[in-house]
Amino acid sequence: MTELPTLTKKQQEILRLLYIFRFLNRIQIQALLNHKDPKTINLWLRDLRTKGYVEWIYSTHFAEKTKPAIYYLALNGVRYLRTLTRKSKGEDGEIEVRPTYSPAELRKRYKEPTRSQTFIDRCILVADCVITLRKEDTTNETKGKKLRYYYQTEADYLLERSYYHFVLDIDDELIHPHLIFCQDKLDKEGKEEATLESYILEIFDSTLPRYRMKKRLGDYVKFLDDEGDEWKDQTDTEKLPIVLFVCPRMSDLIYAKRRTRKLVADAWYWKDDVVEKPRVRFTTVEKIREHGLLAKEIWEQA
Repeated sequence: MTELPTLTKKQQEILRLLYIFRFLNRIQIQALLNHKDPKTINLWLRDLRTKGYVEWIYSTHFAEKTKPAIYYLALNGVRYLRTLTRKSKGEDGEIEVRPTYSPAELRKRYKEPTRSQTFIDRCILVADCVITLRKEDTTNETKGKKLRYYYQTEADYLLERSYYHFVLDIDDELIHPHLIFCQDKLDKEGKEEATLESYILEIFDSTLPRYRMKKRLGDYVKFLDDEGDEWKDQTDTEKLPIVLFVCPRMSDLIYAKRRTRKLVADAWYWKDDVVEKPRVRFTTVEKIREHGLLAKEIWEQA
């Protein structure tokens, strides 16, 4: 195989970010790298494009020119990630060298140029949610609060070694959220003491038919009803996760909220009042973009 052009460590990190989030704009890349200089980020990205590691979506049309370019992995970017390996213990206890990323998942990155605008918008929104969590971590450190947000995207928990991979083993992948995160309480030394809340986030695309939305809502209620104990055992927590649905329009939110309320009533009507009831909340894409993931006022309870 032809030798790939050289990369700096920060450029390698950009490729890893694009693997995780699929599509990112320059502002997001800068925030995720925690870098202060946009000019340096642009230089790294320009060099990556020149070397065939990334491609961009950028319009020179006057009305679109103010929007930041959106980047995704190009051919050399996928090739580079294929070369990454990690060491792990095999079943016989011997050290084995394995690919860092799943070959099946890497093959999906070859198709990034064909992705729909709906898919790209969802990736951008997930990245914004993660950036909000990272900013909250920084805020907590500044204020001296002992809280931390731990998260895994879909690309993260698809890895067998990941903390939340067990979700995919539950009832033949009953749910497939776009983001899973938890709020951890830390002790005086900064070590995890307890998980205060866990969250599962699903974003409904604007093109999603109602019958498929209905099916997904049913799957999540079934997950909370049938697999709640499995979640608690795997995560060592005492509470069910809070399920967060992001709807494209207010009309979709109203429908999803009413449908979920009925599904929960049907599933829990015979149970004792002491049994923990599921917590399912809804918001719209517009509200989450305006106020951020952690703004309490944007979420409506089912």
